[in-house]
Amino acid sequence: MKFRYYYTKKEANFGRPLKTQVDYGTHITFEIVLKKGNKFIALRRNSIPGHETPPHAKYYPKGLLYFCHNLIRFGETVEKCIKRIVKEQCGVNVKSFKLVEITSAFQKKDKQWAIIPHVIAEVDKIPKPGVYGNRIYEVITFDKRSVPADWAWWTKREIIDFIKKVD
Repeated sequence: MKFRYYYTKKEANFGRPLKTQVDYGTHITFEIVLKKGNKFIALRRNSIPGHETPPHAKYYPKGLLYFCHNLIRFGETVEKCIKRIVKEQCGVNVKSFKLVEITSAFQKKDKQWAIIPHVIAEVDKIPKPGVYGNRIYEVITFDKRSVPADWAWWTKREIIDFIKKVD
């Protein structure tokens, strides 16, 4: 017997994946904070592969700092998703990971509901500059006392608060 759920209060209900983004659609995208030992890892690049460039990027010709970030694929496990994204975007392997937070927000800029699991992923080695979807110009390691300032989508204060909360 097949169960059919009818939402009554706008609960999440997803259909097949679409080929293009639509107004008032939903996406699930992972923000993956890399870590090796007691150091966090940031990647200096012009954008996340396949994503838009932040408006303030024009003031940073050598790029801004990013974590790994991308969409989960239909039917993909969380583990496979995280390992795939990290390998594709910086060429290293994930040894272990932990889900530390999930945010949910409506993005006015593109009329999308974003569901964002935040993950800390321990990697097997520190990535090297190179081309992984697009060019990584620099790899920066830091801890809670040495957080860099020139982030693409985060502020330095948000990074500090995030680290305090989850690490």
